[in-house]
Amino acid sequence: MPSYFIPGALVTVLFFLWGFSYGLLDTLNKHFQNVLHITTTQTTFMQVAYFGAYFVFSIPAGMISKRFGYKRAIIFGLALYVIGAIGFYPSAVTLQYGGFVASLFVIACGLATLENCANTYIAIIGSRKWAPFRINVAQAFNGIASAVAPVIASYAFFGGDEGATDSLETVKWTYIGVACGVFVIGVLFCFAKIPEVDEEAMMAAEALATGVTIRRASLASPHLLLGALAQFCYTGAQVCVASLFIFYGNEVGGFKDSYSSQLLSYGQLCFTVGRIFGAILLRKFRADHLMAVFSACASIINIFVIAMRTPKTTYSLLALLFFESVMYPTIFALATRDLGRNYKRGASMVIMGVGGGALLPPVQAAIKDSVGIHISFVIPLIAYVYVLFYAIWGCHIVRYVDEPVDVEEFGDGKPQISQIELESSSFEKTQVSHK
Repeated sequence: MPSYFIPGALVTVLFFLWGFSYGLLDTLNKHFQNVLHITTTQTTFMQVAYFGAYFVFSIPAGMISKRFGYKRAIIFGLALYVIGAIGFYPSAVTLQYGGFVASLFVIACGLATLENCANTYIAIIGSRKWAPFRINVAQAFNGIASAVAPVIASYAFFGGDEGATDSLETVKWTYIGVACGVFVIGVLFCFAKIPEVDEEAMMAAEALATGVTIRRASLASPHLLLGALAQFCYTGAQVCVASLFIFYGNEVGGFKDSYSSQLLSYGQLCFTVGRIFGAILLRKFRADHLMAVFSACASIINIFVIAMRTPKTTYSLLALLFFESVMYPTIFALATRDLGRNYKRGASMVIMGVGGGALLPPVQAAIKDSVGIHISFVIPLIAYVYVLFYAIWGCHIVRYVDEPVDVEEFGDGKPQISQIELESSSFEKTQVSHK
């Protein structure tokens, strides 16, 4: 029986990489505005490039993973990450904002590849019932990195408590260091053993172990399509809140950029704690129920952010980040449920939804520049309400193909899943089948 513990642990390291990259991005927004004298709307071009790459490259990334396997696709994604990070050096020297945007696009193409591989791999190397739990645990490392990155950026970009720097020298060296670290991880993956996983065979093995008939969901299933849209809305909301966090702290709270950056780090820490806490709760509660509660709380807090106009309102953004925590991995797990041999293609569609981070932040920034930062938070509010709709209703509409997974196709020597739960989860009983 193959063991997936070590390869699973190695793949989990990848979650730290894109969390760190994302954490730096939110702080770069304000720093570029200070140094390059660009508007708030122009700073969101970085979000457009970063998350737009997910929309453009997720399907090709899924095809690369399906054609060449997880290990080669991961190494390819890490290589793109390194190339993009190195590109920051000449852009910082020449003060070309377009160069930074292009470099971030390359980095994000690499991250889209890594997310397609990592999320899918973690989700399918065990029981379907515990897929939301595994992804939430792995994504906690993403949150840790997102919390660490703004602290580093606060001192590197803004000089800690001494005020903002007026050059991009620290930016170029920070990303050269990132490139070196990612290169080392890429070398490790070159020598690591990452066994491939036959998604259909894993489902068949679970069917044999549990005695439950398992069917393959269609790529046209509403739970997948609505899930991709939910991921689009959630990621857009997450990026909206994070990218305008420092601006909100500056304009509403009256805080200095360095303190607002540190406050963002505390918010990312709340995000991480929420993800860990959510993973613990998933041992007791259904994933759709938990996400419904978290998205409802996020919606209520968002209304408070819009309605209140006091400096202390800034601190409510910390609670907002806490309740965002479980949404991304839980949406992914619910939307890709029961896809079998269609898993990589379906996962690419959900990861493609990350492109919401490219569309919604510019809309919010434009509203912020024309009307005000309070009203601009209507954009993430709409997104949270849709996630609530998906948790309550959308994720339960599953359309299956006519034939069940063929357990006899794999015969003796079929893959096994360690510690498979023999009872069918209560979630399965609530699913609606549409042929």
